[in-house]
Amino acid sequence: MELFQAKDHYILQQGERALWCSRRDGGLQLRPATDLLLAWNPICLGLVEGVIGKIQLHSDLPWWLILIRQKALVGKLPGDHEVCKVTKIAVLSLSEMEPQDLELELCKKHHFGINKPEKIIPSPDDSKFLLKTLTHIKSNVSAPNKKKVKESKEKEKLERRLLEELLKMFMDSESFYYSLTYDLTNSVQRQSTGERDGRPLWQKVPLTAQAGFALGNK
Repeated sequence: MELFQAKDHYILQQGERALWCSRRDGGLQLRPATDLLLAWNPICLGLVEGVIGKIQLHSDLPWWLILIRQKALVGKLPGDHEVCKVTKIAVLSLSEMEPQDLELELCKKHHFGINKPEKIIPSPDDSKFLLKTLTHIKSNVSAPNKKKVKESKEKEKLERRLLEELLKMFMDSESFYYSLTYDLTNSVQRQSTGERDGRPLWQKVPLTAQAGFALGNK
């Protein structure tokens, strides 16, 4: 799945569909892939394995888009349904600030001939990736007086702590799995009935994940 940066949006494209993520209000919109031609100067940032969702850590802070940076195939279910584990994530601020280095795999189609390795070498410690993100946020914050500076530092401290917990939740627990072709949230018995499942699921609450353009391959 290709990740593009445009003036007002981040765009995730795969096949004939694209997810447009607003850098102004955090809104998500599913559009045809051909609409990429309408974006203002789109730049390919690299490849991601899928989209987990978006989250707002504080009402005064921008929305964050949570992406699957790396995955690992752990097995197959009957019917040749692949099950993958999330091993690395990337967080992208849905705001007008310039993105930090997300350490994504390069897209061969848009980075043809660039003398770089197959994958950008990841940091030895994922906390360094988080530190780069927060340092970038800090460099984009301006405050006209001491009171606002103090408030900004407090929000930054809160955001740092919450982002650290978010990264730990996904990467230290090693317990987030998904399948592109099979519903892992329901038992085989329930799925065999063919009835619609209206029960609330944990996926619907914490990340306000948008259904319809869930996860995808490159």
